[in-house]
Formats: sequence, structure tokens, C-alpha cells
Amino acid sequence: MENSNSPLIYPDKNKASVFSDIKGWHIAIRTTKYDEMIAWYTENLDFRLVKEFNAGEMQLALIAPPGDNNFILEVLGVKDNKDSDPSEIKFGYDHLCFNVANLDVTMKALKQRGIEIVRTFEAPVIGKRVAFINDPFGNKIEFSEVLKP
Repeated sequence: MENSNSPLIYPDKNKASVFSDIKGWHIAIRTTKYDEMIAWYTENLDFRLVKEFNAGEMQLALIAPPGDNNFILEVLGVKDNKDSDPSEIKFGYDHLCFNVANLDVTMKALKQRGIEIVRTFEAPVIGKRVAFINDPFGNKIEFSEVLKP
């Protein structure tokens, strides 16, 4: 392996893969400082507020970089609940999300590889149907498809 300053050279795309439709969409960060986090990104990095909404007691904001409509930072505003199980509620990085063309096909392929689907649900407020898995290292990964009319 050579350490050099050069552009990335990607290997050919694996178009035969059942997962070839995966596209990065967002990373979520959980915080008790919801307003402050949004303000920092919008004021210091010129991120744009795309959408805000509530899911139960959680506030959510989708913010995008100033010149990119293909990536979202999802801010998850939660209360600082000291009585909660610490393994369930954490702060900072929460999950990585990939858009897929067909969530059912993706879930079937994941199950065939012995990967458990932790949960799946519809999120009409963002027009998505989603499924979550855990990687072997404890990281949550979300797959999402556009809700069908």
C-alpha cells in the first residue's frame, strides 16, 4: 500500500450485485442540543435546513450542505433522559442510511446472507419506508426507499 496524494481510483462498479442500487443518503447525529447543532451547521458551514418534523418526543431536522442535494445530515433532537438504558440511547453518531430502489429485494438479500432486519417501518413525513440492521461492530445501518403511492 502506497501513501501518496492522488485522486481515488475506484474499481469497476459491481453491477451484478443485488445491492448495486445502494446510494448514500444521510448520517444521523443524536443530540440534546438540537437548536445549537442546527445553528452551528447553518451559520458556520452554510448548511441549508431542508425539513423539520417530530417523531414522538424526538425532534428531527434534515440539513444539507450548501452545494449538495445528494447528502443529508439528520439531526435527532432528544431529551437528556438519565433513566434510559445507556445502550439504547447514545449521543453523537447514530446511523448510516442508504437509499435503495426496492426495500423488499434488499431485505430479502440481507436475510439470505444471515443478516437480521432489526426493524422496518414507514415514515410518511419524509416519504420513505425504512429498514434497520446492525453491523457486527454495533453500528446501525438504515436502508430506505421512496414510499409508493
